[in-house]
Amino acid sequence: MEFPFDVDALLPERITVLDQHLRPPARRPGTTTPARVDLQQQIMTIVDELGKASAKAQHLPAPITSASRMQSNRHVIYVLKDTSARPAGKGAIVGFLKVGYKKLFVLDDREAHNEVEPLCILDFYIHESLQRHGHGRELFQYMLQKERVEPHQLAIDRPSQKLLKFLNKHYSLETTVPQVNNFVIFEGFFAHQHRPPAPSLRASRLSRAAAAEPAPTAPARKLPPKKAEGDIKPYSSSDREFLKVAVEPPWPLNRAPRRATPAAHPPPRSSSLGSSPERGPLRPFAPEQELLRSLRLCPPHPTARLLLATDPGGSPAQRRRTSSLPRSDESRY
Repeated sequence: MEFPFDVDALLPERITVLDQHLRPPARRPGTTTPARVDLQQQIMTIVDELGKASAKAQHLPAPITSASRMQSNRHVIYVLKDTSARPAGKGAIVGFLKVGYKKLFVLDDREAHNEVEPLCILDFYIHESLQRHGHGRELFQYMLQKERVEPHQLAIDRPSQKLLKFLNKHYSLETTVPQVNNFVIFEGFFAHQHRPPAPSLRASRLSRAAAAEPAPTAPARKLPPKKAEGDIKPYSSSDREFLKVAVEPPWPLNRAPRRATPAAHPPPRSSSLGSSPERGPLRPFAPEQELLRSLRLCPPHPTARLLLATDPGGSPAQRRRTSSLPRSDESRY
């Protein structure tokens, strides 16, 4: 593939490795150095054109390799240039190979799921006019040596029939392990442990800082102080002193003489709606003899008088004896 700028001067080596930054490689001494922005723009143009040619050769609806995709992913692209053909003295690009580490869930021979992060072949393209000349094997072998992996340790994303035949011819990769995703792995994939990609410098610093500094613990939750038993109020927060007043005994047990002097502190009223009747102080219980005397002097109930008056069996003497009892002034109704 030819370009309007000098590819030979832009890519000094036969195989150039470009990362996500797409920075121009170091130039050879004695060559002129144009503006660095222009060099990066030329590299982005090469990547975009290679991605379009690869998508067209694989009959894909859209390119899977572009400068914008390279800048947003941690992928590596190996670019192979032609040093012999020099149209107009500017050089040409033979093809490229894009690889990158991906976290995958793959099935093994026992159909068990395994979470791995292998090196994946993401895109591979050699110009149609230069195929079957050994350029693809040269580029692929250089990548294996640079990444330090074996061919059976790779995972290939949607390989074409040409790529499968290429791997079978040069690396004897024939038996595949069936998968449910678009990646293809070969027999022997699980023979070695896959190494994850090297972390970036920023991630290494953050991990070392996290290891040096202990993780902050959550602040202890302060519980409210426990109330004393005397402060607990059974009904409400308002004082209900009227509940402390003892209940007065029923009649005639409450016939003790009343106190002449009133209480110094009358009981408070209820805090509820309306007002409850005020009660006097509790009368002391009467002695036993006084209680019996009160019962003996107690006037009969009007109903009892009526029963005695209408009872034919009652003798006149008994009625006279009952009527002769002294009546108290308090018994009059």
